[in-house]
Amino acid sequence: DEEYEKIKQEFVTEKVIDENESSAEEVEKVAFEVDFDSLLAINSDVIGWIRFDEPATISYPIMQGADNDYYLKRSLEKKYLSAGSIFIDYQNDDDFKDDNTVIYGHNMKNGSMFGQLKKFKNAEFCKSYPYFYINTVDGREITYQIFAVKLVGDTSSTYDKFYSDKEEFQQYLNDVYKSAVYTSPDVTVSSDDRIVTLSTCTGDESTRLVVFGVVVNEVMIGE
Repeated sequence: DEEYEKIKQEFVTEKVIDENESSAEEVEKVAFEVDFDSLLAINSDVIGWIRFDEPATISYPIMQGADNDYYLKRSLEKKYLSAGSIFIDYQNDDDFKDDNTVIYGHNMKNGSMFGQLKKFKNAEFCKSYPYFYINTVDGREITYQIFAVKLVGDTSSTYDKFYSDKEEFQQYLNDVYKSAVYTSPDVTVSSDDRIVTLSTCTGDESTRLVVFGVVVNEVMIGE
């Protein structure tokens, strides 16, 4: 916690840019900026930053290693850290433009890293906080809407990332909806979309909790 809090304090700036107190339903608009130049000077494996409205504790740099083992127990500074880092699959492109980008994080007992993803097994929580965001090193802010939550086996086809054509990707999406513990009634996902799969362990070595998000907005910061 101390390690990542220090990173957030040093490299992240959040500013309220529009505040309207006339209605309790108005939500403050916050400009979220990451000093990626400084982060990249520390470690060139940084490819983005992930954050949630809630659980707000999920706010971390995203790494990508040469394999899916390196950042399991390493920090931003490549030092040993039992909590490891949040990282994308080494086979994915680092620009989040694949049909399906898989992101991994530990389910820490203190709730850090992806330890709070378990809250999305509750349908009401999903409905209340349906969005998460990824800021990229090239200045984009991508908004994702959660469309499904699922418990899967550790070797599940859920972790497929590449598809021969749109028909195969659509079949993958159809499979996602099957046996999901939650599916959103507010968004429809097709093979024309891009998705992110967030994955964490459950305490059972044979299963994983996965949260699926679809791109619903993408802007360049400052535009």
